Amino acid sequence: MNMSHGAKAAVVLHAKALDASSTKQPFPGAPLESVEAVRRLIVDAQNVLQSDSETAIVRLSLAIDLLNHTDKSHSARNRFIGGLAGWQIKRLDRFIVQHIDSAIRTTQLAAALNLSTSYFSHAFKQAMGVVPQAYVAHRRIELARQAMLDSRIPLAEIAFNHGFCDQSHFSRTFRRETGLTPQKWRQIFGQHGDRGGID
Repeated sequence: MNMSHGAKAAVVLHAKALDASSTKQPFPGAPLESVEAVRRLIVDAQNVLQSDSETAIVRLSLAIDLLNHTDKSHSARNRFIGGLAGWQIKRLDRFIVQHIDSAIRTTQLAAALNLSTSYFSHAFKQAMGVVPQAYVAHRRIELARQAMLDSRIPLAEIAFNHGFCDQSHFSRTFRRETGLTPQKWRQIFGQHGDRGGID
């Protein structure tokens, strides 16, 4: 598979632009690890461009998928206002972190704010743009990603520690939230890389 001269030039330009902006956020509102993943993928594509154009195209496709996923996620999160106060969202986040290894029900979240379940569900959706359980799943994945960065704990244990019934459920939710499998995400971001024995 051959890349056109224009496509090759685009890879080089994107890589240079991302390198130049590595000290600031090139995509405002996007998670820093997503931006770093896109940067790495484009730089990797540039490095193998001459010797392996097929690999370069695969890396560019993955970078585009990550950008599309990040953009959709960011837009959805910032589309809604009102419903709950900032301090209420912070209290919910603390509750989720404290109970991350167990089932978290909407009734429990409502009780943490002394609200009825029906009122809470409506107010939460208005404030966050998603239903409470979708937000809990998102926070589980955020915290699991942090654990994956900070340790070499096996993925099955990380899944269990963050309230997933098994690694398969964890992998499905992780891919839905990030656009990557846990193994691929850890390979890209993990300080230790994929050295075997960690999954």
